[in-house]
Amino acid sequence: MLVAPTTHFVEVGQAILYRGAGIDVVWKPFLWLAIIGAVLFALSLARFRKTISRMA
Repeated sequence: MLVAPTTHFVEVGQAILYRGAGIDVVWKPFLWLAIIGAVLFALSLARFRKTISRMA
């Protein structure tokens, strides 16, 4: 479940909303969200480029 971005999003949301946590507390889940987002973006971009190259 650590690969799913919703796990980290919920952790950040609960920390901020219920405990009023600052960035010093939630930086690790934010980092995980950024890494997961970058990986998914890179995979999507590669797939998009592959699809476009087939069309041309």
